[in-house]
Amino acid sequence: MTTTIADEFEVHRPRLFSLAYRLLGSAEEAEDAVQDAYLRYSGADRAGIEHPAAWLAKVVTNLCLNRLTSARARRERYVGTWLPEPVVTGNGALGPLESAEQRDAVSMAMLVLLERLTPTERAVYVLREAFGYGHREIAGVLDLSEANCRQVYRRAVRRVGEPQARFEPASEQ
Repeated sequence: MTTTIADEFEVHRPRLFSLAYRLLGSAEEAEDAVQDAYLRYSGADRAGIEHPAAWLAKVVTNLCLNRLTSARARRERYVGTWLPEPVVTGNGALGPLESAEQRDAVSMAMLVLLERLTPTERAVYVLREAFGYGHREIAGVLDLSEANCRQVYRRAVRRVGEPQARFEPASEQ
């Protein structure tokens, strides 16, 4: 039985969606990024792709960074509290964790990442902490030097650990 491009891609879809959601904070935008990655994968010369999982992670990360850069201008005009939307899983429970306490902790951690880190810092931090990529792998995904990835990661860890927020919203907002 031969596998189709769609079958090959579907193996990676859950991990790619998870990565995109953690970077974007929106299930709808994450699904769009994953679908865009599929379109690029279906049009790519797959004979030249040695590691499809790494190639797809790089494509999704870059698509997310592009969306965040363009979204920054849209979000700066948004008035009100911006929170990532919850993701409903197959069994109706929120997130992969079992207890409400754990889900709340993950949600709060996600909000801290979204508030305190730049898109590049967020990408490096999520790839390192959530997916266990090494600095060399992250450098390849983001087209940065390994030393720069180490520095960005160190800066991200420091910002996440800071006791106060980077930005103080105006009281009118």
